[in-house]
Amino acid sequence: MVIYMKNKTEKMDIRIIKYEQYIKENPEKAYGFYCLGRLYFNLGKYNAAENYFKKALSLDEGYTRAIIALIELYVYKKKFIKAVFLFSKHRQDINKNYIFRVKLVRGVSSFYSKNDFFRTGSIGFLKRLFLKNTMRYARELVPKESSNIVLKIILCMYYLKTEENNIFVMQMFKTCVYWDGLDDHLRWELLKALSDSGNNLVYDMNIAKKFTSIPHSNCSDEYAGIILAASMLKGDAAKTAEIYNLANKYNKKLTPEIMWRYVYWCRENSFYDPSVYDCCNKLIKLGWMDRVVAETFLTLKEKDSVKLSKRNEQMLKLYGYIDSL
Repeated sequence: MVIYMKNKTEKMDIRIIKYEQYIKENPEKAYGFYCLGRLYFNLGKYNAAENYFKKALSLDEGYTRAIIALIELYVYKKKFIKAVFLFSKHRQDINKNYIFRVKLVRGVSSFYSKNDFFRTGSIGFLKRLFLKNTMRYARELVPKESSNIVLKIILCMYYLKTEENNIFVMQMFKTCVYWDGLDDHLRWELLKALSDSGNNLVYDMNIAKKFTSIPHSNCSDEYAGIILAASMLKGDAAKTAEIYNLANKYNKKLTPEIMWRYVYWCRENSFYDPSVYDCCNKLIKLGWMDRVVAETFLTLKEKDSVKLSKRNEQMLKLYGYIDSL
């Protein structure tokens, strides 16, 4: 781990030198200052990062990447109102570009996974009071800033941490849970809160398809299967296999029907990797053997992807698949 961190820091230092040279050669371009800001942000040097983002914007006030980065930085530093108003000022430029909007949603919502992001127990009375008043003011902004995605994500994260539950909060959760780019962990927590309050959206595939992975180890077995099924609908084989493997890592008990669908889907997409073999093995152990599973086993063997165990060969002979294929 120490070696990894050292190598990562060295790579960052090399990139910093690269972009410092770039801005010497191109002092009029915002790009170099933005890149340095991102690097310093990743290194935890937030004041330096802020200065570079502002320098980029002084050269090009409409440089959207720097605007998004500065919004993220303000949220991270808990300068929530500054972040809200900065987005409000540039909302049109951000919203008209889907990629920028998703990038902003992903960046701001990713902070939810930080356990101490909205902690109140270990901070002083004045800081708790300031945070409470800030969030109260943010809440009052909603009628005027109803389309402010930064404001709504901040409020969602705060209300989840403080476990608030009322019609206003649930409606905001219901809006944000559908947003593209939302952090998986935050989306899962919003979905759970909505389900607990009687808004059962668990079977809404429009939400399930937006997860990029199993969001948390506490994700239910059923929902892990729904996410896997939704990923199959999207068609990304590598990402679907990653979800299957993560379900295994979290010891999720997928239903035989979902596992069979995964095997069938992989065959239809000519995708064969160790996850497919693992899934076939589990189905056989559950007593599920049919032509799809058998042919998948034999295809894996032909491709030298796996070596069938004696038990698997016996099962294939027992059901007549080796002789018939």
